[in-house]
Amino acid sequence: MNLFKKVLKILMALVLSLSVGLALAGCGGSGSAASSGAKASATKTTQAAAGTGLTIRMLDIGQGDSFLLEKDGKFVMIDTGDIEHREQIVSLLHKYKVKEISKIIITHPHADHLGGMNAIFKNFKVDAIYDDGMPANTGSYKNYLQQIKSRKIPYHVLKAGEDLEFFDGVKFHVLGPVSVIKDQKGNSDFNNNSIVGRLTYGSFSMLFTGDAEKEEEATILKQGGTLKSDVLKVGHHGSRTSSSPAFLKAVFPKDAFISCGQGNDYGHPHKVTLQKLEKAKINIYRTDRNGTVTLTTDGSKYQITKERA
Repeated sequence: MNLFKKVLKILMALVLSLSVGLALAGCGGSGSAASSGAKASATKTTQAAAGTGLTIRMLDIGQGDSFLLEKDGKFVMIDTGDIEHREQIVSLLHKYKVKEISKIIITHPHADHLGGMNAIFKNFKVDAIYDDGMPANTGSYKNYLQQIKSRKIPYHVLKAGEDLEFFDGVKFHVLGPVSVIKDQKGNSDFNNNSIVGRLTYGSFSMLFTGDAEKEEEATILKQGGTLKSDVLKVGHHGSRTSSSPAFLKAVFPKDAFISCGQGNDYGHPHKVTLQKLEKAKINIYRTDRNGTVTLTTDGSKYQITKERA
């Protein structure tokens, strides 16, 4: 009987030992899954934080240029359209809930890039202004400088090689003007002294060109540096004077943005430019046909939507 009791005790101890072992193994499995789940959750959180996203809008403001960039509730503008479309630009900025613009870049002082500034000064707070430093003997340009001075807005002339931080993680590297280019009469050539800059956000890139023509493109190519970009803002509204084959080859974009007005007097975009883009299998988006074109990116992938098909 005593022997039976001893054997029974040994068996019970073995069963208890096995039960504890299985329970511990079960806890270990659960902990491992929890740990894996925590990692997955952390990854999702990181992606969400990084994916607050950058939005770039090529605004439909007729014959001219105006880009509105947005991230985390902050705004930057590159050019402001023409004087005749100032009410339209103000309306669009209200539509996108703009109250304050942290930076405005005026690529050059032609009216179809600078013209909306007076209306913007009256309707929105502007924190800083950048341009190419080329003076123009026009009323709109003189008023622009006067408003900057009277409102005590920080102002800076951009040169090739400089860098701006548009938003957290969004950089703008200035590629041009490299040097002052003169026209045939010896005057400053406004188009060919346009601010040209490459925007980067994560692995996404877009090249902004103002009205730069083949002459400025050549100086930028000669200077060297990275031009390769996912998206190209086509120079001078798609004019035949811009987008040289060598420049397009260096930029090698997947998509091209052209800002121009319906039935404009200049015939922009010119057929030869469109043919070059099509031959290179570059997707073309134009405000005269597509309305406002919106690009959104998380710094990795990007998508483009059109207001009109």
